[in-house]
Amino acid sequence: MRADFARQGVGNLEAVELGLRQALLKDGRQLLEGLLNQAEESLSDKASRPGEKCHPKRLKQAQTIFGPVQLRRRYFYHAASQSGRAPLDQALGLIHSFSPALVRLSARAAARQGYQAASDDLRALAAIEIEGRQIQRLVNRVAPQVAAQLKQGQVPDTDPIPILYVEVDGTGVPMVARELAGRKGKQPDGTAKTREVKLGAVFTQTHCDEEGRPERDYASTTYVGSFESAEAFGRRIREEARRRGIGRAGQVVFIGDGAAWFGN
Repeated sequence: MRADFARQGVGNLEAVELGLRQALLKDGRQLLEGLLNQAEESLSDKASRPGEKCHPKRLKQAQTIFGPVQLRRRYFYHAASQSGRAPLDQALGLIHSFSPALVRLSARAAARQGYQAASDDLRALAAIEIEGRQIQRLVNRVAPQVAAQLKQGQVPDTDPIPILYVEVDGTGVPMVARELAGRKGKQPDGTAKTREVKLGAVFTQTHCDEEGRPERDYASTTYVGSFESAEAFGRRIREEARRRGIGRAGQVVFIGDGAAWFGN
């Protein structure tokens, strides 16, 4: 790299920077791999339980923010229950072989602009290679846990809310054939090409713009969405409205297009 820099000079600084980043990531990946493979010896749960057979140094590739690393860890298999476990995987908090840091960064990026855009940005900004479809699977896996943690750690707010808005809508989403089996639709033969996803948004308003028009409070919107029935989704959006403080709102505005499914 020094020879390239001396030959090409500062005119190609971007290539030098990107090359240096790749070199640092490679060194970090090797360092992390060594640390993780040594960590198993410090675990208290590293012995076989009754009925288990130990497979030492079973290979597993873990995805991290530095790139893939190879883990060589104990894997215990219980033949009677046809189940296995790897204590190191559990101790590291791996989620489908992805590190917690990588899952957090992926979910944060996806929350702002969608799965494929998140994949593109992570590649450009952090040299992280992860497909948009994989980000979606990770988000679906961790979302229920995050929601439960947020609900458990929520601090009640007592400040009044001038106006709280609840908005709902639905739209058809194209699905593969197995997801549409047995569903009635609008096709000539009575079959369906889509499933309706129901979406809801809750946000607040405390002031108007210069022309006196209502202006949504910055970063006040939270969303819910599912393929549930109207009744089940109704409970979901009501719970979100309660969580956001509908009981403290001076005025509640419900926004919808008049569809029959949310009429009540």
